[in-house]
Amino acid sequence: MMIAVTLLLQFALQAAFFPLPALFDATSLGYIDAPFHQYQMELARQLCAEGQAVGYDPFFAAGHLGGVTFNASAKLPALLACMIGSPESVSTIYKHFSFWSGVLAPALPVLACSLLRLPASVAALAAILAVLTWWTGAMRWYHTAGMVAYVLTAYACIPFAVAAAATCGRPTTVRIALLTLLATLGFLLHPLFALAATLLGLPLLLADRAATGKPGRSAAVATTLVLGMLALNTFWLAESLSAPGFANVAQPYQRVVDPLLPLRELLGTAPTAAGGSRLYGGLVVAAALFLAFYKGRQRRALLALTAAAVLTLLWASLAALVPPLATLQPNRFSALGWLCLLLPAAAGLDAAARQWPSSRGVGRWLRGGAVAAVGVLTLFFARETWHEVFAPDGAPRYAVAPPEARPTGELSRQIIEFLRQHTDPSGRVLFENSLARVHDRGHFAGLYALASDREFIGGPYPFTDFASSWDDHAFGAGYGDHSPQAMVDLLDAFNVRWMLCHSEGCRTAMATLPGVQELAVLGPVVAYGRSSSPGFVVQGHARIAGRCINRLELADVSGSPLILRYHWVPGLVSLPAGRVEPVQLVAGARPFIAIYDAPQPRLTLRVGAKPGLPCAARVGHAFSAGLTGSSS
Repeated sequence: MMIAVTLLLQFALQAAFFPLPALFDATSLGYIDAPFHQYQMELARQLCAEGQAVGYDPFFAAGHLGGVTFNASAKLPALLACMIGSPESVSTIYKHFSFWSGVLAPALPVLACSLLRLPASVAALAAILAVLTWWTGAMRWYHTAGMVAYVLTAYACIPFAVAAAATCGRPTTVRIALLTLLATLGFLLHPLFALAATLLGLPLLLADRAATGKPGRSAAVATTLVLGMLALNTFWLAESLSAPGFANVAQPYQRVVDPLLPLRELLGTAPTAAGGSRLYGGLVVAAALFLAFYKGRQRRALLALTAAAVLTLLWASLAALVPPLATLQPNRFSALGWLCLLLPAAAGLDAAARQWPSSRGVGRWLRGGAVAAVGVLTLFFARETWHEVFAPDGAPRYAVAPPEARPTGELSRQIIEFLRQHTDPSGRVLFENSLARVHDRGHFAGLYALASDREFIGGPYPFTDFASSWDDHAFGAGYGDHSPQAMVDLLDAFNVRWMLCHSEGCRTAMATLPGVQELAVLGPVVAYGRSSSPGFVVQGHARIAGRCINRLELADVSGSPLILRYHWVPGLVSLPAGRVEPVQLVAGARPFIAIYDAPQPRLTLRVGAKPGLPCAARVGHAFSAGLTGSSS
């Protein structure tokens, strides 16, 4: 019953903040990472139409290997886009994925209460705390920032870890099979599911007497779950492990080393993306009540969840000391650590409230005072939740202001119109990405490129490739570190004809180059154009007759070797057959394409031996869903 009540309450709040008609209209989610994930979904949709999990993406950084190798956290919505198959469905699928994940997530800790057979009163308190932490904590910011898959994974790990520990102690074939399927779905949803489930599952496993009593059997069950999860995810995991990644620049996100991070998050002053929440102070007080006063038979499991919270917060604070672990963005796990305290906190509040009438002396004051303090804090954050959902636009919030799904922004409309009207496929566009979300609050580069049918030399996301640009940085260094001649040489090497800049460094660098003129001012973005660019062919002769996802069509081919200003990737083949090899042209960049004995007069470059569909025959290959170029 409490699971159902939590779902209904969260649905009502979600529907009030994110009006239900928006799930089906022409609006889209465009905050921070959401546009980038929709680009990944459209890339996957086009690859799936050809039976591919990976393929050549010519729209960014002079070509890279896209698909599951470059999609850590949008594989489930990408799979749904593959199944439906229309470009118009991409933004709708992503809105539904975000909305229903938000409805489901707070009910999952309540499900864990059911699995632990905690009293309904504890489940009710856990439901209240789960809803409040959703709307006023780090998970709220992460969810609206586009980290939908990770947020749902974090909530789901709590009941999964509880069930996995119990299954190791008391295994049955049905339980193992069901948990293997759930682990497979969790790992597909986000690869950090495996790490999160381990951080939570180990303390629970050690606390389960039936599991520790037969360690061999428990190890066999755990091994079966892990191997089954990996085997059922082979369809994308094998490609991801065997193909080189495109994001070869270390991202600085979520890797702060700070032993005091839990304290700073508890005070709401952490230097991390989400910043924490003062509601966590109530969780700590309530968890202390659990440690002091709770005597129920579930105490060992709840102690294990408390230990899991401590372990996860330690990981979040210190794991980035080890460089390979820093790539896993440990700071984001702090939000999961606080979630682990929901159940012990609920149990502590319930125990203290029940014992208060019969307690005497100092114990009575301790119980009553602590429960009252948490109650006052809960009421305050209930008011904060109401404010988050119903306050007018412009009021301070933990995350975005409504409406969460919006029409195409004015800046996006201007950029797309400029690209369509003032550029052409003969050259590339240097697009300066933004960490500060200059472009209508999100990472829209991928959707701009697909909607305008233009190639961008920048990556679809900051911190990706040598041939990328973001915030006063391009081609592996700051703009000020490149001499004017070096910048001209780099623009020529990548056949850049137009440049869209927002930073002062980028604007200054472009304005001083010979043959460059300012073409338009698009809000904070200034567009520049060069009088000419050298074309896509370095040696030999060819004309780019068409290019789309996993396809580069060349006509009027002659000369051997034919060297192109496109990057080589493993698995790239020529149809009809020619010898495709890498050649190094630019120091620091990935190798470019050289074709020996190139078939004449036409050939196609793609990943995969099948011929595939010509670009002109594709459905929606010039993607525009959710970005119409119009603000209406």
